[in-house]
Amino acid sequence: MIHRFKSSLQHEREQASKADAFYRNVLKASDIKRFNTDSDEDMEMQHRDVDVLLTLNNVTYRISEKFRDKDYGDLYVEVYSKFPKTVGWLHSGTANAILYFTPNNAYWITHKSLQEFCLNTLFPIIPFGWYEEVFQTHKSFISKQLKLNDKTFKINIIQAHNHEGCSWETIGISASFTLFEEYNVKIKKFKL
Repeated sequence: MIHRFKSSLQHEREQASKADAFYRNVLKASDIKRFNTDSDEDMEMQHRDVDVLLTLNNVTYRISEKFRDKDYGDLYVEVYSKFPKTVGWLHSGTANAILYFTPNNAYWITHKSLQEFCLNTLFPIIPFGWYEEVFQTHKSFISKQLKLNDKTFKINIIQAHNHEGCSWETIGISASFTLFEEYNVKIKKFKL
């Protein structure tokens, strides 16, 4: 899968009005502040994986938005922004929550619970060789079976081939929402 970073960024920016309507109409946000320009302030927030400041009931949340064109019933988490040296958004992000949008649903995922599970439990048991395998074969994804506390789960190792003047590979994992919820990741689903 060839991933065009600038095209992806443009697509995310196009989704902003849909997300804002959800924030206003469903979550009843009193204030929405976006960081979607290339200003120094906005770029600083983007580097911290914060797309929006969202005020709900007088509390302001730092939101990281993720958009998928199809709901696969799973959650994608970036492990390497640039394989193998630059870790993904979950490692360094400072969001309070991730708003994960699919065509028919939005998922509010508490960042801290996802980060704790992935960094302390899930990522350490994924063999580095699986990332190397998808990287070396140039495949878009490979499926694997992962055993966690006497249960076996299917995960996908997903690679995006980025080409924007220079080339790099982004690698992450996807797994069913059930896996994450079973290990206390806080997820709330909303119909759009």
